[in-house]
Amino acid sequence: MKQRATHERKSRIVTASTAAVSAPVLRFRQLFIGILCVVILIIWPMFMVWKQIYITNVSIRESALSDSLIVLTKEAATLRLYNEKLCSTQRIESIARKAIGLEYPTSEQIVLIRESKRGGQGATGGSGFLALLLRTFSRARG
Repeated sequence: MKQRATHERKSRIVTASTAAVSAPVLRFRQLFIGILCVVILIIWPMFMVWKQIYITNVSIRESALSDSLIVLTKEAATLRLYNEKLCSTQRIESIARKAIGLEYPTSEQIVLIRESKRGGQGATGGSGFLALLLRTFSRARG
């Protein structure tokens, strides 16, 4: 019986020392969980506000880009119209006649070129082209 009593005392001492050690650990865990909950309660609303601000900024940026896209589309259409106006044949002919003094060629200024039968090179091939070009520019203008 004495042995049993001694054994019970030892187990109580071990249980008491374990309880003494586990109490601070439990307090630390509770403190840690409490602090974690407080941090989450503070950070979560801040995250939600940041998300809304980010969404608002992105929508403002998208709206600005949409407006600039509309302006640039109108500008591109205006430039296409201006390009077509400048490239019209009537405008080019009037500038050629007035500014440069060009006229349509007369029948004497038109030179017909016949294709020769040697190897597919006619008057336009090699030195024949240069001769034709020289002959065209050396004639009297009229």
